[in-house]
Amino acid sequence: MTRWKAFTIHLAISLVIFLMFLGIIVFIWFPGILFSIDGGWNGLRIVLGVDVVLGPLLTLVVFKVGKPGLKFDLSCIAAAQIACMAVGIWIVYQERPIALVFAYDTFYSVSAQEFEDYDKDPGVLNNFPGAYPKLVYTELPDNKIKADIAMMRSQFIGDPLFMQTENYKALPEAAGDVFRRESNVRERADSLVDAVIEDSPACLLSRFVSAHTNGYVCFDPQRRKLTRFYKESS
Repeated sequence: MTRWKAFTIHLAISLVIFLMFLGIIVFIWFPGILFSIDGGWNGLRIVLGVDVVLGPLLTLVVFKVGKPGLKFDLSCIAAAQIACMAVGIWIVYQERPIALVFAYDTFYSVSAQEFEDYDKDPGVLNNFPGAYPKLVYTELPDNKIKADIAMMRSQFIGDPLFMQTENYKALPEAAGDVFRRESNVRERADSLVDAVIEDSPACLLSRFVSAHTNGYVCFDPQRRKLTRFYKESS
């Protein structure tokens, strides 16, 4: 077997593994637009670099028919590749959004790691219907002044609204009632984004905040998903 054939075989195996992982990231861990706006691509590059590029290249470098210790070298490459890929997958898994929490006027993408950082039990999400990431909102007083006070108080005491799991409620089918501050959001967005914001019943506009980006998103209440992202102009 030539080194190029060994490289090709290693590359083919690595691509199959990568494509399987790609499907998990795109369709399960970071569905819809979350892949592009919430770190899915960043996590994918970690695995791409190690699994598809580094491993096969090392095989190409060290492979030589009849070389003493070749099996040991290839075993070390495989072990290192598997270990690095496992670490990369674990990082992406921890960073995946497990809840889209609507709080006040903003969707927060909350990862498994953030639940751990705030010492919150992610198991609370099992009480809500639907696939992950769960669609929930933080219940606030109906009175506008009391809701504003609750929002400001959460900022001062370091207990952000989006992590107040005791106030989580499932986002209702009539989600428009929860987006009561949408008109204010639209007014702010008009001067902050370089795009024409979709204006239709299928677009309930809110701010969007995650560990990777922030801007504005359209939420389609019928499809129950985020459909478009608007980045704030720099």
